[in-house]
Amino acid sequence: MSRSNPPHRTLKVALIGLVAVLSVVDVVVLAAAPTTSRAELLRLLLAIGAFGVPFLGFLLGFAERPLYAVGGALSLPFVALYAYTGVLLPWTQLSFFLGQFGLELLLSVPVLGEPLATALFGGFTLGQATLQAAFRYHYAIVALAFVGVAAAAGTVGLRRLVSVRSGDSPE
Repeated sequence: MSRSNPPHRTLKVALIGLVAVLSVVDVVVLAAAPTTSRAELLRLLLAIGAFGVPFLGFLLGFAERPLYAVGGALSLPFVALYAYTGVLLPWTQLSFFLGQFGLELLLSVPVLGEPLATALFGGFTLGQATLQAAFRYHYAIVALAFVGVAAAAGTVGLRRLVSVRSGDSPE
């Protein structure tokens, strides 16, 4: 790699780009509101692609600063929640099966299982409350992703502006 494009910078751009693409495609799927098998496949692809976010965070941790690896590890629960709730949203046979599996898994956890099932699934059975909870959690994470991408893009733009005004070459 040349000095003008170090590997950690490429990884940062890839990370920001991945989060931005996932968020935008997810909102487009919401706006189109298809309930076909194509939408189910798209949601599965979004769920799989979301796991690239912690992976890129770990790579950045090795390439630049360990703090990025910590961020990658901390993003894992959010990515898992995003992927799981996204797969539940088309409410197809696969979604119902995965929802039932997740609900039974949570209910098998001693002490914390019932409160978590109520919080994540809206109760002890799957229904309209499950879809509403999945929608809330899923798009709350999408909103956080938009805020994160805007903050990262703003930080990059501010750094470039400051470096141009000071006469340095932009990073």
